[in-house]
Amino acid sequence: MERVRCLGCWSALGDAEVAVRPVKELVEELHLGEGRTNQNFIVDCGSRRFFVRLGADLPFFGVNRQREQAAARAAEAVGLGPAVRHAEADVMVVDFVDESRALTEEDLHAACDGTDGSLLKALGLALRRMHETPVPEELEAFLTAVGGSTVGWGGPHLAQWLHYAEEQNYSRLPLLPGLRDLIAELESVAGSLEPNRFCHFDLLADNLVLRSDGTIFLVDFEYAAPGQPLMDLAVLAMGCNLTPKEEGHLLSAYLNHEATPMELVRFKALRVLAALRETFWGVTAELSQSSALSDEEARRGA
Repeated sequence: MERVRCLGCWSALGDAEVAVRPVKELVEELHLGEGRTNQNFIVDCGSRRFFVRLGADLPFFGVNRQREQAAARAAEAVGLGPAVRHAEADVMVVDFVDESRALTEEDLHAACDGTDGSLLKALGLALRRMHETPVPEELEAFLTAVGGSTVGWGGPHLAQWLHYAEEQNYSRLPLLPGLRDLIAELESVAGSLEPNRFCHFDLLADNLVLRSDGTIFLVDFEYAAPGQPLMDLAVLAMGCNLTPKEEGHLLSAYLNHEATPMELVRFKALRVLAALRETFWGVTAELSQSSALSDEEARRGA
């Protein structure tokens, strides 16, 4: 916490006392997600409150804090994220979003089963707005580095993790034989690629923040990259274990029309790709003998 307390940005706010608390101590009180790849803190400085993310690059996982910061600034610019007040190589300071809370999986089920139509509408609007935002240059550079135009529906991180598994001859589980053919089949069902958009690629429920006015902020952009918008929805559906009916409502809200039977079939293929992406995140952790989890998360999973 001393590292956070000594950041130079606080001096610009005058002589007010800087109070630092780990987010894990305030999760229930402030209705926050805890973070997985970094350490998160709440800082009170005078009358103002900030959210601080502290974490190093994670090269094996394709996590680069400069890209994360660029994505957070892009979200801020279009009203989809809190203001970024300070950034260093391993630190980002943003405004704390007052009178807000992180969504839960239960919230997403309620939104997508028809119980909370206003939340589903707000979610569709937020995701469309993100995908309409120009892709930051820093994210385009990452796409180029992992294959550019050869990266398919699964996005650049899946391409990186799969290449790494093949390079290391991963064999503990029989995942690799025939996998490229399976991915090609899934992508054929998913259909032709559209121009890449600004995608989040880690839409867990608690990376969606419901504000007091009913709108939604997106946070935690460490896996943001150029990609296909519907993969964001597939990652969300998989992570929240949405039912087929709930998936249909989510897709319809995003598309702004009733999803057709063919669109639903395409989406099922994308959900399988999302599951493969999650699987190879775990394979990368095993092969690299490293973790993309914070120390606290890692201890909980042990």
